[in-house]
Amino acid sequence: MSVAVSIDELTGEVFPSDNLLSNWAERAQPSYGDSGEELFRDCQGELIEGIYLDMPNDVYHSLPALSSSKLKTFMSSPAHYYREYLSGIERKRTLTQKRTFDAGTHAHTLILEPEGYYKQFFRDVVPSDYPDALQTATQIEVELVALGLKKSGTKAEKVQRLIEANPKIQIFDDIKEKLYAKQGEPKQEMVEGEEITTYGGKVPVDGQVWDDAHRAAKTTRDHAEANAYFQNGLPEVAIIARCPVTGMMLKVKFDWLRHDDTAVDMKTTASTKPEEFLRQLNNLSYDVQQEFYKYVALLAGIDVREFTFVATEYVNADICQPYVLSEKRTYSAKIKVDGALRRLNECNKTGRWYGWSEDDCTIVFE
Repeated sequence: MSVAVSIDELTGEVFPSDNLLSNWAERAQPSYGDSGEELFRDCQGELIEGIYLDMPNDVYHSLPALSSSKLKTFMSSPAHYYREYLSGIERKRTLTQKRTFDAGTHAHTLILEPEGYYKQFFRDVVPSDYPDALQTATQIEVELVALGLKKSGTKAEKVQRLIEANPKIQIFDDIKEKLYAKQGEPKQEMVEGEEITTYGGKVPVDGQVWDDAHRAAKTTRDHAEANAYFQNGLPEVAIIARCPVTGMMLKVKFDWLRHDDTAVDMKTTASTKPEEFLRQLNNLSYDVQQEFYKYVALLAGIDVREFTFVATEYVNADICQPYVLSEKRTYSAKIKVDGALRRLNECNKTGRWYGWSEDDCTIVFE
């Protein structure tokens, strides 16, 4: 049975009309049909409201709908939102803005969807794995001279000459090449929006990133309460719903949505220390993210009763610490989301995307 959702015609406020579980999993559907067709779009390419499973991240991020990140940009100022999403002005992205496969991303996958991880990735070797292996061109040439061999030619030729002379010698580049060949044929593929060389369909992962990610995943699963949160549900649950306030399509993607209508959000972080994570929570507006997710879920008939942030650090220490927001902070964030949606609706209607003041005025510093 689904949670019945009521919408106030005057205010647009959405609220559940009973306390029953939503049984959302019974209404969820795969993102793609048997023939690979997108089930979240109609024949005109427009988004279809619903609960979707197994939607790739790059596809989700490309959906033309309002996300929590976009709403947070608007809350910075309407002018920032306009420049980023409506102006058509494109500025060159820096490396730090480019989406990358870092340890946090890999840990996220290992925790939420470990079954398919090893079909997608393999651990690349790093120099510290083979401290006695020859790594530089100079080291290779020195060894050639020591064996009385010529040191001319390409690096590949020099390596081959050394191996023929001493089959037991370890050369890092040769070790790496053999690892790649063992995986399968190389191929250029688009993975999460980036062109990457895969081997046998799998992506090599830097050894340190791999080790950090696996350690972070183990730290999270070893925490009794954190591990319990990631049970009795499904990972990466995407929801598309139309906002009754703005008329816009909204989108969210829960890290983990439990069958008892509670949600879990995984955060890999530099520090899980309470005061440090609270600072990060405030800087990145995790409270707004939470309430936006709950709002979109409610539009889909899911009354999220509890929302937990599971924070895990792995750089300076291996610590996992779950956090929940107080009722006061939750209520304050809900008011922020409601107000931002209404202001966004007004900006859409008027076409006025102001900065720090809605009126053209001079701000006085006291």
